Amino acid sequence: MNTTRVVFDCPVPPWLAGLCALVALGVAVAFVRRDAAHLRPALRRLILGLVVVAGLMLAGILLSPKLIRRWPDPQKPLCSVAVDGSRSMLLRDTCSGRLLERLGGKPEADKAGLSVEVSREHLARLLLVRRPGGWLSRIEDGFDLTGLRFASSTQSLDLGEGAAPFEVDKEGYATELGKALERAGASAGGRRPRAVVLLSDGAWNAGSDPTEVARVLGRVGVPVFVLGFGSPSPPRDAAVVALRAPKSVLLGDEVIVSADIATTGIGSVRLPVQLVSGTDVLGEKQVTTLPSGRPVGVTFTFVPDAPGPMRIEVRVAKQEGEEDETNNAARAVVDVAERKIRALLVENEPRWEFRFIRNVFERDPAIEPTIALLRPRVGPIKGPGYLATLPTEAKNLAKIDLVILGDVPRDNLPDAFLKGLAEMIRLRGGALVVLAGRRGHYRGLAGTPLADILPVAVEGGQGGEARGQPFTLELTEEGAGHLVTRFAPDGEENETVWSRLPKLHWSADVGGLARGATALVVHPYRLAGASKLPLLAVQRVGAGKVMFCGIEGTWRWRKSVGDKHHYRFWAQAVRWLVKKQLAEGDPRARLSLDRTECDLGETVEVEVYCLDPGGFPLEQARVWVNVDRADGASQRLALSTTRGHWGIYRGTFTPENPGNYTLRPIVEIYGERPLASEAKLTVVRPDLEGRFLAQDVNTLSAIAQASGGQYLRVEESGGLPSLLAARVERRILTAEYSPCRHWAYYSAVALLLAVAWLIRKRSGLA
Repeated sequence: MNTTRVVFDCPVPPWLAGLCALVALGVAVAFVRRDAAHLRPALRRLILGLVVVAGLMLAGILLSPKLIRRWPDPQKPLCSVAVDGSRSMLLRDTCSGRLLERLGGKPEADKAGLSVEVSREHLARLLLVRRPGGWLSRIEDGFDLTGLRFASSTQSLDLGEGAAPFEVDKEGYATELGKALERAGASAGGRRPRAVVLLSDGAWNAGSDPTEVARVLGRVGVPVFVLGFGSPSPPRDAAVVALRAPKSVLLGDEVIVSADIATTGIGSVRLPVQLVSGTDVLGEKQVTTLPSGRPVGVTFTFVPDAPGPMRIEVRVAKQEGEEDETNNAARAVVDVAERKIRALLVENEPRWEFRFIRNVFERDPAIEPTIALLRPRVGPIKGPGYLATLPTEAKNLAKIDLVILGDVPRDNLPDAFLKGLAEMIRLRGGALVVLAGRRGHYRGLAGTPLADILPVAVEGGQGGEARGQPFTLELTEEGAGHLVTRFAPDGEENETVWSRLPKLHWSADVGGLARGATALVVHPYRLAGASKLPLLAVQRVGAGKVMFCGIEGTWRWRKSVGDKHHYRFWAQAVRWLVKKQLAEGDPRARLSLDRTECDLGETVEVEVYCLDPGGFPLEQARVWVNVDRADGASQRLALSTTRGHWGIYRGTFTPENPGNYTLRPIVEIYGERPLASEAKLTVVRPDLEGRFLAQDVNTLSAIAQASGGQYLRVEESGGLPSLLAARVERRILTAEYSPCRHWAYYSAVALLLAVAWLIRKRSGLA
């Protein structure tokens, strides 16, 4: 509507200002007529005219009239239409035939009044077709439209006449609904949308929370009107939507299995989830599902006790009212290898720590123990599984994977044995555990070939072993996430277990950590230099690993719980020490990944253990990993040194495409070409969209409410144009003009008064 009006911007009522101006003007005219009575009539009329005009213009300055014009903005407001293009829109739902007919579809004549199954994509395509009287055409009467299609990314969508029919993104395996709302509400061509229309089933599974984005849009006055697709009441269903397990393990290894559980049509329920193998139940946990249908993760651990292929299954029970139970279980096959760990346990006397560790090794199906119990006064034990003398030749040491050296005096350890043991660890990748005892014979290793590879300095203690005062072991930051010291998958639960272990009364006294070693457990108050006294420390040396255990009371952990903690600790320690975590290949740079399979978008940790030409851990080097994809694409990943881990370089790799990858290390001192070590990674694209059978009404309603918009069902789309028109009005433009406030106006008044004064002056009146 065009309107024009005049207002007066003066400090007093306009009528009063006008009256005062007229009175003042009348007085001025009277005085001028009296003073100019003797002048010629023409000159007298000129002076009077100048005075009257100047007076009227002064009255205009006092009244300050303002001309205000208002008219509708000829440019329509902008409305952004965001359409869900993810693969969940391919799901089919029951729809009324009459609704299809009203949207422009052509159901069979005999089904016009019945329910039919159509895909959400088809409904969106019908809604986006321009036809007379359609909701899109009616919206365009009052808005300029801009469109976008979104899934894991967003693309522009043509909504004009003759545009191609809407189609789902073939690569739309995820939905970043929050990112789509951000782009829909952003300025386009210098204009911010006044409203957003969202067509979606609400199945978002990546990116930021769309409700928070909608709240921000609401603050800047951009409401979101939602058209919800899909049935809000899908069939009742519980499903194991994903199962992840290693392809192969060693006999006796701890196997970690993770699964994703989701439900639809049931709401939030507590489901029992079982891990089974044949008729054996390996584990059972309770999982609380989400009403939105998003999957919830659950993790199981178990130790296989027999070699060969092991078929495992994660399953949930059939729920009341559930029609399809084919997806209530997921299966995998784990190949259990029979290769046993050959361990040599060397001890001087059969102390309690030795006896219980021997029991662990004899009961573990993955360990083949050999024992050397020296007993200096009565002689060593002889017989099957026992050694009368320690091996000193390389060919005999080559048959051993792990040596546990107990509280043995230096005089009972031949020089050839110590030298061969150090070479076995450094060059062949063997493992060593030094198990300290109260007699303090571990100090005798000072000056031997083992002193250079131990993770602690056996010399330099501060006054002997601690005895008598009980203490609780303290887990370090590195120990909290290490396999050796992990009693529970959850970090907080693991620390709780360590804090509740029986207190100990003795600890070894050492001079501190060796260079490049890592302390996993420390004394709570005793110090070694400026740091707490390390009681459990590990270190990689050459191709092998070494562990120092400065306590001899691990057998006390059996109190009240049996083998639960004691067996797990030593089983995990042995496997970490001897397991070939590093890929075969060039020993100068061995590469390992924290997993060999991952979903697209997950982060994989990459580790390279580098040795210099002399076989010692390589420091301050520039290390990269060359990542080659099967289709020929390649990239280079820079690694960085890790504090406290000598010779270890780490980085993370997040694959952006599915497929098979080959990773090879590059070490600057060995040239620019990748070395022979390599690791394989398989990346799969998870079908996140196929897990959302229902329309997420809660999310869609929250988006509309947070932004100040409204949620509608597809069948209510006809009412959307009127809602938009009522919520978003066309802007009214306003123009104001104040002639009496212009500099030319003031100049004219001054000029008139100056001319009148000059005439009066020349006429002898002033």
